[in-house]
Amino acid sequence: MNTSAHPSGAPDQIALSVVVPTFNEVRNVAEVVNKLSTALVGISWEVIFVDDASPDGTADAVRELARKDRRVRLISRHNRRGLSSAVVEGGLAAASDVVAVMDGDLQHDETILPKLYEKVASGEASIASASRFLAEEKPSGLSSETRVKISNTGIRLANRLFNLDLSDPLTGFFAFRRDVLLRALPNLSEIGFKILLDLIAASQPRPKVVEVPFMFRERLHGESKLDMGVLYEFFLFFIEKKISRFLPLPARFISFAMINCVGIFLHMIVFIFAERLFGASFATSQITATMVALTFNYSANNAITYNDRRLRGSDFYLGFVIFALLCSVGIFANIGVATMLHDQYTNVIDLAPAMAGALVTVVWNYVATQAFVWGRVRYPVFVSQKSERAKS
Repeated sequence: MNTSAHPSGAPDQIALSVVVPTFNEVRNVAEVVNKLSTALVGISWEVIFVDDASPDGTADAVRELARKDRRVRLISRHNRRGLSSAVVEGGLAAASDVVAVMDGDLQHDETILPKLYEKVASGEASIASASRFLAEEKPSGLSSETRVKISNTGIRLANRLFNLDLSDPLTGFFAFRRDVLLRALPNLSEIGFKILLDLIAASQPRPKVVEVPFMFRERLHGESKLDMGVLYEFFLFFIEKKISRFLPLPARFISFAMINCVGIFLHMIVFIFAERLFGASFATSQITATMVALTFNYSANNAITYNDRRLRGSDFYLGFVIFALLCSVGIFANIGVATMLHDQYTNVIDLAPAMAGALVTVVWNYVATQAFVWGRVRYPVFVSQKSERAKS
C-alpha cells in the first residue's frame, strides 16, 4: 500500500480520506488538520470537511486552510443538513478506497485513525469502528447523565433490533471501504446521524466489522447535538427498515403521517372541549380545532420530521402560511375523493371512502409541503475541491 505523502502537497495516490462533517466548528478546523498531520505520518491522506452552511464562518476557515494545504478539501452545503447525508456526500467525493469518519469537535482521538485504516486496508474487515466502551476507562465526553442514558438505550436497541453484537454500534468514529458505501447507497436512509448503523443495516450481505477501543475526549468548543430527538430518529430508522421489506416508504413520510395522526386526535379533543365544555358553535369549534391541529402539525414537522431543514425566524412564519394554504388544498382533495368513492360504491361502508380521502390528504400534504415549504432552495450548492487549490 502507498504510504508516502508530501507535508502540505497532494500525494501521488491518496490512501485515506477523512470525512469531517461540520456545523459551527470554526474554532476547531485548523486544529483538526494539525492533529491529522501528526497522527497520519506515513499515510497519504486527505481531509474532506462537509459543512452545513455554518453561520460562524467554518467554510471560510476551511477555504483558507485549503489555500495553504492541498490535502484539505471542502464540500459546502446550503439548505441541507444532517450528519448521515454529510458522510455519504463526503464518502462519494473521496479519492481513496478507504474512508474514515470523525467529528469536527475534537472529541474523537485522531491517533486511533492509523489502527482503523490498517484494519480496513489490510482486508481484515470492511468496516473498523472505534468503540467508546472497549476502553479501560469510562467515556467522559458525554456531557450529562441524560445523554449517557440516551446513548446506552440506543446501543441496546440497535443490537437487539438489528441482530448485532457490537459494543458501540452508534459510534460516529469509524473507517470503511468505499465500495461498501457504494453497494449500500440505494438502501441508505440518511436520517439522523447514526450513519454506521445505517451503513451496516443497508448492506447485503452484512460487512465484517471489527472494533478498536478509544477514549472519548471532552468537547473543547461548541455544543453537543445529542438529545431525545436521537431516540425518535432511531425509531423512525427502525420502522423504515422493517416496512421497506413490503412497502418502500421513506422515513420522513412515516414521521409526517404519525404526526398527522396525532394532529387528528388533537383536533377531536379541541373540538369536543370547545363545543361541549365551552358551548361554542359547531363552526367556531371546528375552526378552532383546525387551527390548533394545523399549528401543531406544522411545528412538530418543522422540529422533528424536517429537523435538518428547520425553518427559523421569518422563514418559520412564511412557511406556516404556505403550509396552511397547501393543506387547505388537501382538505378539498379529501372531500372530493371521499365523496366520489361514496357515490360510486354505494354498498361500501362510509368509513372506507373517508379513509381513502384521508390517505389522499396525507400524501398530498407530504409531497406538497416537502417541495414548497421545506424544499425551498435559496442558495446554490457548491463543492470546493480543486478550485481553491489552484490559487495556492
